[in-house]
Amino acid sequence: MRSRFLCRIAAVLSGALLALSAGASQAGDAAEETGGLRFEHDALLQLIHESGRLYPALGGGVSQRSDAELRLDLRLKCESGACDGSRAVLKPRFWLGEESKPDALPSQRPEPLLEGYAIVPVGRGEIGAGKRLIGWGPSMLYSPTNRLFPDNGAVTPRREIAGKPMAFASLPISERGRLNLLAANPNLDPVPGVRDGDGLFMLARGEWNWVTEPSATLGAVAAGGGGFQPYFGGYAQYGLDDAWTLSGEFAASRGYARRDTAGPWLAQDDERWRWDGTLGLRYGLASGAEIGLELIYNGYAMTPEEWANPQLAAAPSSGSKPSHNRPLHPFAQQRYALLQTTWPKLFGDRRWGVTARLQQGLDRPSSDAFVELSFSPGDAATVYLGVSRSRVADDLKQTRALPRNAYLALEIHF
Repeated sequence: MRSRFLCRIAAVLSGALLALSAGASQAGDAAEETGGLRFEHDALLQLIHESGRLYPALGGGVSQRSDAELRLDLRLKCESGACDGSRAVLKPRFWLGEESKPDALPSQRPEPLLEGYAIVPVGRGEIGAGKRLIGWGPSMLYSPTNRLFPDNGAVTPRREIAGKPMAFASLPISERGRLNLLAANPNLDPVPGVRDGDGLFMLARGEWNWVTEPSATLGAVAAGGGGFQPYFGGYAQYGLDDAWTLSGEFAASRGYARRDTAGPWLAQDDERWRWDGTLGLRYGLASGAEIGLELIYNGYAMTPEEWANPQLAAAPSSGSKPSHNRPLHPFAQQRYALLQTTWPKLFGDRRWGVTARLQQGLDRPSSDAFVELSFSPGDAATVYLGVSRSRVADDLKQTRALPRNAYLALEIHF
């Protein structure tokens, strides 16, 4: 069955590339307007084959997936009349393929509905409800103040993160500031020693923006519930000049998640005050390229005994599905340095691009490297080749479920 599917994938790839070379190169959003309603839509087809080498404690062998995924993004906007300013977003996903992995690894199969929500204006603010993905903060790899979505998608850029059911509101609090509120179902997978994530995750976030020179952003967050301990935090970003940007983000709580007295004790959930945060410096080039250095501190670091437990150590914050996560901190060690760069015009040609990342553990010898090379044969398609590799000491190996991973993908817009 696998060989037949791979043949079908190869046939589609060949046909798509032939069509592109024949001149099918126009891509982008399509829009239709009727009676004050504006309908916008676009579609993307992703063909991907991914293979990863598993750590022996998780069964060894190879984790693989080969699939074709159709991503539709549909948007309906009202631009006149009683509904002026209202909008609805629908992002269904259709997946065909096969996946071979151990239970300890999260599935890469997309949710049937990535996002689906509606927003209605109320005065100078707006309210909404539905399944939505919300992110904020300047950190490059993860957001300390956003425990609802600990993975911002930068770790695996060809995989989308699904939203979570929520009600939300955005209200003005000053000329430059807004107050954002949300109540969400956190969709947490169970973890031994952590209380079930029943109940709502509640969050209040204030953000202020200055767009004139120098540009700056300041934010404050208070949140908790649904399995997580109450926490507070903040973030800031300041443009030193046209090229340099300084940023920072932190959060603090009395333990990370709510402990379950019936399960094993987890160090990060010990009820004492801890914090995590990032401090970053980025440099942007006129070509659109960017180089960033970020220092990461994790006060919720795992103990050596927890490193040795595959159920806890393997992909700490990843859940069983793209819309789930676990009430565990994304990082195992306490201190890291992250170097990241993106070049959308490699060799001076907009057809080529590269993204590279090196994360170095500063407490224990460890490194995680990722490189993705992209090439666009036409405006409607892009080919991606991504490779990741981890090198860690023996006692940290179980914190890297896939020490080696590679994928080849083709994305076609139509």
